Amino acid sequence: MDTWAYLLVAGASLVLVTTVIVFNRMVQLRNRVRRAWKDIDVQLKLRHELVPLLVATTEGYATQELQVLERAARLRAEAQSATGVKEKGARETELASALAEVFALKESYPDLKADAAFGRLFQETVTVENHLAAARKYYNGSVRAYNTFIQSFPYLLLARLMRFREAEYFQEEGGSG
Repeated sequence: MDTWAYLLVAGASLVLVTTVIVFNRMVQLRNRVRRAWKDIDVQLKLRHELVPLLVATTEGYATQELQVLERAARLRAEAQSATGVKEKGARETELASALAEVFALKESYPDLKADAAFGRLFQETVTVENHLAAARKYYNGSVRAYNTFIQSFPYLLLARLMRFREAEYFQEEGGSG
């Protein structure tokens, strides 16, 4: 083989190895985004499980505030059926607002504030909200790393060729990405 043939084989090998490395990196970043979304989904499910318990505990005390409780229950159902990152973000924002209204009832009903079950549910909800905030931060960081990689030249050429799509940030309205 002459020099040109060796150079051609070396160049083709370099392109192939680089393509494999870049492709594997894109897959790794995409999988990190998917895992991070599953972490958010777990926290959302925990939040959704707490809503009927909060509504049931509060109903006995806040009989004049049934519309607040019904709204929380309805928004929970809507949040559970939401699909897609943006729709889930919007529904979860509404649910968080409804939960804030439920928790505000404790100020109007001292017996509710003193109820041990309500206090425990309140603490569980605060814990879930903190975990959700951490999961959202990790997810959005993973999305940022993935999107930056697939939008950067020359990686975007392979990303487009291999049909890697940008991931969406998860934000509750009024929240930052």
